[in-house]
Amino acid sequence: MHRVIIVEDEFIVRYGIRSMINWETIGMEVTGEASNGREALALMATGLPDILITDIKMPVMDGIELIAEVRRLSADIKIIILSNLEDFQYAKEAIKHSVSEYMIKSDMMPRDFELVLLKLKESLEVVQKNTAVHSQGVHPEPVHKESFLMDLIDRGPVQGQIDRHKLTQAGLTDSRPLYLLHISLSSGVEPRYGQGQTVVRSMLEQIWNENTLGYEIFSDRQGELNIIVTTDLTAKPAVADRIDLLRSRSEELIQCLSRRCGWTATIGISGVTRQWTEVKIAYAQAVDAAKQKLFMGNGRVLIHGSDELLAQVAPPHALQISSHQIQSMVYAFQSRELTEYLEQLFGQLAVRRDADLVQIISLELLMILTTLWPDVSRDAEQVLELKKQYFDELAMLETLEQSRLWFMQAFEALVQHMKDMYHSDRNSIIKATQYIQQYYYQEITLQSISRLVHLSKNYFANLFRKEVGESFLEYLTRIRIEKAKNLLTGELKAGDVGTLVGIQDPKYFSKVFKKITGVSPSEYRGLVRKISK
Repeated sequence: MHRVIIVEDEFIVRYGIRSMINWETIGMEVTGEASNGREALALMATGLPDILITDIKMPVMDGIELIAEVRRLSADIKIIILSNLEDFQYAKEAIKHSVSEYMIKSDMMPRDFELVLLKLKESLEVVQKNTAVHSQGVHPEPVHKESFLMDLIDRGPVQGQIDRHKLTQAGLTDSRPLYLLHISLSSGVEPRYGQGQTVVRSMLEQIWNENTLGYEIFSDRQGELNIIVTTDLTAKPAVADRIDLLRSRSEELIQCLSRRCGWTATIGISGVTRQWTEVKIAYAQAVDAAKQKLFMGNGRVLIHGSDELLAQVAPPHALQISSHQIQSMVYAFQSRELTEYLEQLFGQLAVRRDADLVQIISLELLMILTTLWPDVSRDAEQVLELKKQYFDELAMLETLEQSRLWFMQAFEALVQHMKDMYHSDRNSIIKATQYIQQYYYQEITLQSISRLVHLSKNYFANLFRKEVGESFLEYLTRIRIEKAKNLLTGELKAGDVGTLVGIQDPKYFSKVFKKITGVSPSEYRGLVRKISK
């Protein structure tokens, strides 16, 4: 059984998570619950879980602090973070700590949650299978070697030193690393466990004909393949033309994977390294190089430190998204302005070439989309399906250009939907203005009037301004002041007049009246009487 800990400050949410899954059926058990990060760490003192499910915003110690502490304890624990849409700024931080999954509470359905857990279970069992095979003595050397290399790229050398005994057990004592190659398959490619390594090993045996260079193949924690190019200790230091050789062999491997398996692969190559203590750095370099496929396209060989990867421009300022500006453009049907905004945004991302920043910006844009749709659609189930579709489609995008086009189309579809709704909803605004003119003296809020005409609050507010030319509150206040002007021609006190038109506070009534008319209520009454004489 895989152990699970749930960390959430609201009991009802913890109960819901526990109840929505048949844990025993999927081979898991909830071994503990906590209401904040500090309680969770106290639980872990008696034993680490395999999977941690945690909220982001919690008292005492929030989810970000907890995740950072957990990562100091173990790099192997799978982490699922839960968040509300409005908490997304906090969720950005979690991306830096190798979070396995990110789920939005309002969209969390039992089946989706179960699929996420099963995916993490499969990942855990891959590691356990490696360990089990090694302990049983079945092909001990390659399994032990792979585990050793996986730990090396994850944790690095202990206190800057390699355990010589472990290096000997792995059969690597007489060799040294030169480069690390990271193979990133397209998102649509999901080889069965072990299949990818078997295929790559078979192809390398056919195309690798260098006697002076060896290689070791192993998977990382994410299941992606890596190749460490090695040479024996007696060989001369690596020469410059070896990188050309590696580029050539990598291109052959990419072509073979495409031709024989239909797989699209990108290979990132690290800078040169000559010590096992530097393998973790080489892995990070190779992964970063492979991530540049986001900007340069799939099916390529990308080399750390090459001129094409050094074209990144230092940003003059932080890149931020204005959610309010995007929402305003959507509600105003400003397709051209919105397109220009997105073009500029993705242009800046292309210049910066920061793959993590692209992920964060993409998620922010997605949050804006999924926040706007419920405001303009009366079909809650359709909106939920659309959100799922968005997340699935976004996960398949692999280049910045694909993301740019996808968001352009998604926002245009939203604007078009709003345009289609606009003609039918104009009558709702007319109904709202008529209601205000008749019942101005009652308490009328944006929420109550939007509910009256069966529109969401945000959508109503924007549609009202577009149709009437002023905000709901400005319109309501103006109507009340016009009614007050009529009443002030009589003998009623100014404070009583304010109450009669729906403004209970005399001081506030006087302030608003003067702001709109330019004079106080008493001054207005005096002017009217003077004119009437």
